[in-house]
Amino acid sequence: MAEDLAYGRLLAQFATQWRTRAMSDEVALKTRLHIIDTIAAIVSGSALEAGRAGRRYVESLGGREVASVIGTSIKAPIIEAALANGMAAHADESDDSHETSQTHPGCGVLPAVLAVAEEVGSTGQEFIEAVNLGYEMTIRFGEAMAPAMSFAKSSLSCHAFGPLFGAGFAAGYLMRFDEEKYLILLNYLAQEASGLTTWRLDEAHTLKSYVFAGMPASNGVKAAAFVRSGFTGSGDVLNPANRNFFDAFSDAMKPEKLYENLDGPCRILETDFKKYSVGFPIAAPISALESILDQHAVKPGDIQAIRIRYLDDWYKVIGDENRMPDLNLRYCMAVTILDGALTFAAAHDEQRMLDPGVRALGERISFLPAEPGQDRFEARLEVDVSTETLTASQGLFVLGRKENPMSVEQVHEKARELLEMVLDADEAQSVIDHVHALSEAPDISALIRTMTVCR
Repeated sequence: MAEDLAYGRLLAQFATQWRTRAMSDEVALKTRLHIIDTIAAIVSGSALEAGRAGRRYVESLGGREVASVIGTSIKAPIIEAALANGMAAHADESDDSHETSQTHPGCGVLPAVLAVAEEVGSTGQEFIEAVNLGYEMTIRFGEAMAPAMSFAKSSLSCHAFGPLFGAGFAAGYLMRFDEEKYLILLNYLAQEASGLTTWRLDEAHTLKSYVFAGMPASNGVKAAAFVRSGFTGSGDVLNPANRNFFDAFSDAMKPEKLYENLDGPCRILETDFKKYSVGFPIAAPISALESILDQHAVKPGDIQAIRIRYLDDWYKVIGDENRMPDLNLRYCMAVTILDGALTFAAAHDEQRMLDPGVRALGERISFLPAEPGQDRFEARLEVDVSTETLTASQGLFVLGRKENPMSVEQVHEKARELLEMVLDADEAQSVIDHVHALSEAPDISALIRTMTVCR
């Protein structure tokens, strides 16, 4: 790091130069696919409780209505639109994630970009570039803070902190901030930074959606709007020569992660898609189970017992205490057996959790601790049928991870399933087609119209 250009100012310059940075075809395609994936999460989530909560809040407000609440015909001020769309974006656990930064970038960044791009009339290409910058900053700040914000080390939630900076920088990009405005923006984002892991106490997705997405998206837009309106704020909030942002939380943080390899590949390439619309620790057991169901003609009645060997810490997140269907491993396993695969609809069916047949099948499942030498992300399954015990295991690299990527068509297929929870089949395909045409679009109005629901 050059002595005359350091800390917050270096990031501010990095952001201003983003506009001139060449975007490879690989990065452009990956960005479009994450836009499709997150828009699908917003549309499907708009029909769930967290999405409805955001909509009710917006409907209770007046103000300058310039940005769309996706999945509805409502328009709202940009801060409130970002909040409502953020609430929907994480309502169904289908949104993307990045492991080492402990963040879900899309659900915080996309709602902010959608709101501001619609307000200022950004081109489709600017929209793509802003999303890309938002992911970059989310991941960089997340990785800087994650060493001090794991569940085992802190009650602070990196899932909230990282996307705040991503949303703020993406909004600033569309507002055409110069280096000085980005430096001021950092001061306000630092003041807005918050979020506790106490979201785990909630028995619905409303609080979790607020912490992961609604709060960082709306606060990021708010901070950018402050600066655009003329708020001042001198000083470099990241400079260790003074009391700074990182001092406020923990000396275990790694601020140097903000500046590593700034000329390297775009960090969005590292971001994972979710094949299943469930909490991430559920993915490995479901993948292992589906492999058994695919390879053997196993019927629900054939199964005498199932044993899952997994890290005990995961059971604390996805075990029987969790009342949400998409975060309850026993329920997700049972409906996967009954249906042959885990669908979005089944993963979000609260009434089905109470079904006696589902519950009876679930009682055949035992949660056992991992065996010696078993990787912390590996799930091992043993399924007893009448004549034998069937086994399978799945490690960290489930389908959708960057090491095991979903194909373009697999991302589209998942998006269509989610979009069709609210839109019809033609409308869902139109959303996908419009995203892929964004680089030539004069603005995002046509894309917004594909996601407006008046019925």
